[in-house]
Amino acid sequence: MKDLFYMAIVFVAAILPFALVSTDIVLFVKKKENWIFEMCAFLIGGLYMVMAYLLWDLPDYTSPLNVYGTANAHAPFSSEHLPALVLFAVWGFVSYIVLKFLRKKLPPIVEVFLLAGIYAGILLTAVCIFQLLCFPEPLPAKMGDLYPGADNPDSAYYIRLSTFDLITMLCLCAVPLLYVIHSVQLLVRIVKEKAERQKDLQYDNPILQKINSWLLSGANLFLIAVVALLPVLGVLVALLVLFGQQPDSIIRVFTQTSDWILSGEISPPPVAYDTHYLCTVSLRGHKRLVKPIRYGIRRGEKIVVNRQLCVANAFEQLLEEKTPHFHRKIRRFYDTYGYPVSKHINTAFAADVVYVLMKPLEWFFVLILYMFDPKPENRINSQYMPKLQQ
Repeated sequence: MKDLFYMAIVFVAAILPFALVSTDIVLFVKKKENWIFEMCAFLIGGLYMVMAYLLWDLPDYTSPLNVYGTANAHAPFSSEHLPALVLFAVWGFVSYIVLKFLRKKLPPIVEVFLLAGIYAGILLTAVCIFQLLCFPEPLPAKMGDLYPGADNPDSAYYIRLSTFDLITMLCLCAVPLLYVIHSVQLLVRIVKEKAERQKDLQYDNPILQKINSWLLSGANLFLIAVVALLPVLGVLVALLVLFGQQPDSIIRVFTQTSDWILSGEISPPPVAYDTHYLCTVSLRGHKRLVKPIRYGIRRGEKIVVNRQLCVANAFEQLLEEKTPHFHRKIRRFYDTYGYPVSKHINTAFAADVVYVLMKPLEWFFVLILYMFDPKPENRINSQYMPKLQQ
């Protein structure tokens, strides 16, 4: 019952942004505007976007993909130039909000610059959606380079997108789609309002009357807003440069990536290295402390093994034999948090710290092994030695 409850929460959380977008589109088609619902959709959708992108946690193009890891592609946006994307997005959204609620009280010149912000916001969201929904194509690698004992070493290994990747990409497109829908709706409304105002004005002078006729569509304001894009872009670029960004950061945020439709870089080919953080500890820690004892084989790869690693793996093997259901939960937790931990073990000191912190658990694992295994040392010593384990 508890599992069903958690599954229901996850299900509701997963479909919420799509339900918001769908409902908002229905209201748009039926012309039933509800600004409270609209603001809730933007707020909740924005939070989902941030959480989804953080949980996705894709590496930059300079890092090779790990076939044992969770990342199936490189990041669609350059982390170095991400502030430019955020700044332009905030400008576009603020322009939309101010125009939506205060446009009748604004001076014409302010209205022009806000319209320029909406133009930039629509263009930016269109490019983001295009980047995400064209799907990535990670660089393949040779099977022989990943698995030395592969039967077909010259064949290509392709990293495939998972269901989680697809759901995340759709979540990232939800708010941009909402923005485009409501921005277009607002622009149409402004055109109609301008046309209504101009209808009441009649001029005796034929030239002025021709100009007035041209203004009936509100074209003047929107054309001037296009011109106003240039000075506003200049101000935004100046702000970016002031905070250490490059003048073309808003372009580089899309092009300084790999795997995606607008990418202009090529990443190193995929690699195969173990994400077990205790493997990282036994390899990178100071030998006098972590005490590597021999080499072992894990997933066809040669790794450095110490006693702590063997004890932990023996304990897991015992759990799998005695309590498979509980083992699956432990394995899921370990896979979720072990890889992020391993990414931070990039120095000998960090490996030493993890080794010391794991010592109490190692003693606990040994105690359980000696309580429930008739030959605990045989089990420990046979870890990562496939022939002995068989």
